[in-house]
Order: sequence, then C-alpha cells, then structure tokens
Amino acid sequence: MAKFSLSSMAKRIHFVWDIGGILSLSIVNLYWIYGVWSIMSIVILPRYYEGHISMGFICVYMLISFLCIISVYRSALMNPGLVPLMDQALPGENLDWTYCKVCRRQRPLKAHHCRRCQQCVLKMDHHCPWINNCVGEANQWVFMLVTFYAWAMSFLSFLLCLLHWYVYPKCKTCDLESFVVKHEYGLMCLSTGLSSFMAFCMFFLVISQHFNLLTDRTTLDNLRDPFPKVTPYQKRPCVVIYRDLCGPGSKWLWIFPCRTRDVKPVYHYAMMPDIV
Repeated sequence: MAKFSLSSMAKRIHFVWDIGGILSLSIVNLYWIYGVWSIMSIVILPRYYEGHISMGFICVYMLISFLCIISVYRSALMNPGLVPLMDQALPGENLDWTYCKVCRRQRPLKAHHCRRCQQCVLKMDHHCPWINNCVGEANQWVFMLVTFYAWAMSFLSFLLCLLHWYVYPKCKTCDLESFVVKHEYGLMCLSTGLSSFMAFCMFFLVISQHFNLLTDRTTLDNLRDPFPKVTPYQKRPCVVIYRDLCGPGSKWLWIFPCRTRDVKPVYHYAMMPDIV
C-alpha cells in the first residue's frame, strides 16, 4: 500500500492560476490596504496625537491587521491537501472510497474534485475565490484564522468609525488642506459601510466554520444533507476538535499563521486501475 504525508505536501507553494480567483484575491488585498490606511489616517493617528487613543491600542490594531493579511496569503499559497498522483497503479483496497473519473484515481471520503484547482482535494470544504484556493484538510486551520482576524479587524474598524462619528471631538491638529481632511466625510462613509458589512459576513462565516468543526462536516456536506444524524464522533470535546484542527503543541500557538503543523500523520492511498 502506498503512503504519502500531508506535512511534506504542505511545505510546497501552491498557487491556482484562475483569473477570477486572482482578481478576487487582489480585491481583498486592496480592501485591506484601504481599510488600514483610512482608519489609521482619519481616526487612529489624529486621536493618538490628541491623547484619545493609546499606543497600546494602536499596536493591537496593527497586530490584528497584519495577522489578518498574513493568514490570507498563507491560506492562498498553502496546499489545501491535494490527492497526489502515484507512480504505479495499485489495486483498490478501500471499498468505501470514491473514484474520480477526471483524475482517474481513488480518493478517501470527503475528498472532491475542484475544477478550478484541477485536482481532488482531501476533506474539501469549498473553493473560496477570495483566497483563490480550496479550503481542505491541510489549510482549514489557517482559513479559520482568516475568518477570525478578518472579523476582529472589521469589528475594530467599525467601532472606531462609530467613535469618530459620535464620540470623538473634531480634530484640532489636522491639516485642513490635506487630502484626507478634505475628503474625510466620503472616506469615512465608505469605511463605515465596508467595515460593518465585513464584520457581519465574517461573524457569520466564523460561526458556520465552527459549527462544521463541531459536527465534523464540510460546507459541501451541508449542501447535500442539511439535517444529518449525529454520530458519536461528533460529540467530542471542543478542545479536542480544535487540537485536531490546529495540531499539537501549546494552544497559544494556534493563533499564529506563520507556523507549520501536521494535519494527519499518514494517509493510506491506493490507485484504482485504469478503466478501459
């Protein structure tokens, strides 16, 4: 029986050459740049100079912002758990596995073929155009970080927008001739709308991904069968579920996207013989 390790696969850079996905990822990057620039230029820095915001809050906001964009690119460039091609054909030994007619290979349960990635993905949750990649066995943990940090960044930005509109006094030290001050109203309206919309969407996505983890299901599973039966495997403690997702080690390391982890030690894989 042939074996392959997901830990070695995850070390390779994976990029999907899909025009729609690349454009979507570019939009995410532009949104992040605009969001950080507008909030820092209009709200945070002027209020810091006037004593309304502390340096500690600025550090927290920037840390969350950088962890967010790092998580985005880690999930975009990480191998989602592609089922590899084997050099030799072996008889199928797992009768409960499925067979992909496109890839012409046997694959474990919950693996699906993605037409954009042009490969079968292990435990495929869905293909996310915003990261231009599939969410699967090997990168779901970092995708969870994307949703959490995107929600945290958007929520803090929306909170700062509300403080700017209703709490903070008019800036006295700002340059009235600067671009930011002249177009402050329009920029803040755009920032308020985008941050509120993103905070709502990311909160919903965090909850849905958390629910999928607790029930050991994927988004594709929910689309096919919205009301499944509860199995004993789905009754595991929450900390055990997240340890399986994020890997062994300290729980404090789970919040950092710049690390490596092993998804499953070894998968057993057998090729189906060619169909004539």
